[in-house]
Amino acid sequence: MAVRTLRVEGMREDTRGAEERAALEAAESRPLDMSVEHVLDTARTRAGLDDFGPMDFTERLGALLREVEADDNVWKTHKGLFVEQCVKAASNRLYIRHYWTTHPASLDVPIDRPVNVIALPRSGSTHLENLVASDRRLRHLPVWLATQPAPNPHEDPGPGGADPRYARAEERWARLSSNEIMAAMHEHSPDHACGENELQIPDFASYQWEWMARVPGFRDHYLGTDQTPHYAYMRDVLKLIAHQFPDDRRWMLKSNQHAEQLGPLVSTYPDATIVMIHRDPVATLTSLLTMRGLALKTSQRVPDIDAHVDYWVDRVERMLRGYLRDRHLVPHDQLVEVDFADMVADDVKTAAYVLDRAGLPVTGETTADIEAYIAAHPRGRRGRVVYDLAGDFGLDTAELRERFAFYTDTVGIRPETGKGGSK
Repeated sequence: MAVRTLRVEGMREDTRGAEERAALEAAESRPLDMSVEHVLDTARTRAGLDDFGPMDFTERLGALLREVEADDNVWKTHKGLFVEQCVKAASNRLYIRHYWTTHPASLDVPIDRPVNVIALPRSGSTHLENLVASDRRLRHLPVWLATQPAPNPHEDPGPGGADPRYARAEERWARLSSNEIMAAMHEHSPDHACGENELQIPDFASYQWEWMARVPGFRDHYLGTDQTPHYAYMRDVLKLIAHQFPDDRRWMLKSNQHAEQLGPLVSTYPDATIVMIHRDPVATLTSLLTMRGLALKTSQRVPDIDAHVDYWVDRVERMLRGYLRDRHLVPHDQLVEVDFADMVADDVKTAAYVLDRAGLPVTGETTADIEAYIAAHPRGRRGRVVYDLAGDFGLDTAELRERFAFYTDTVGIRPETGKGGSK
């Protein structure tokens, strides 16, 4: 199969057309309510429910809204989109609370011995998660349930009993995949395995909010606060999903933020098999900066690529230092460390190794399951994105490698020479 090569053009330039810019300028004069009260009232109306549970989340919600509102370099149209993301999260919180209240037994569902990939973003974590989850003895968290874990009690099934949550996820992926570069970089189709930290979004926790907006103040609060309560919330939302779809299989999970939250992770899942993929940070950053940079260009009046680079280089460094600081918290026989280069060379072998370490002996059926997944999801089927670290982001590879030597020297990572990236 011939693989198309895709390239991001004009990363440092405003490439909008005159018509698009005029529409953005016109929206600047329209009123926009970015108050906590507006978000909560809109969510109550949309969900037809009013019990949010403990209200401590409103402090975090307010901090997010104030930080985005104060950013003069963000178009008001995109501030409105952020408000909508907050309304959606608050609505999900209402649905989740309603489900827990009407199905209290859901909180008693056990989550036993999950397998959890914790690698940094753009380090192959989603690919490994999908590979391992293809084993019929495991189940994964699909995008359509991560997006809305609990049903709307006022919503009827679609034709043939179809879950409307699934239909919405299909519609959303159809919109997202119309951008061929984003589709090639990160699949988000309804059944695709999704990051577990998205289950924290209705608690207005998680580093996931850093992917939705530039919120360094929220980042500082997140990093400076014990995340264990939010990990308990995440686990209880997962229990809610398991209650809706009973299944004795173990969970295959993933979250990039777990790499810097090993304490809360181990406290929440003390019997988990924790899988860390070690990848050259330069390659990770090249891919991450491009993916997040595309969203930044869309939302900002003037693309501030230098600030974007400073933020995420620092962010990856913090995550890696957090991992090295805390990896001793994971029991030795529960920590599985994988080299990205080895996974690229033989992903079937890598997935089999993870399964074996998780206490799931590799059988002929195991190999068949993994190979069937690979056959259905060939590399590069949506194209291959190439990157320009120096041209797009003004970064010097040698300087970056020196900055991250504290990590690469410790774990023995080999520098990558390719230009691809995956999550």
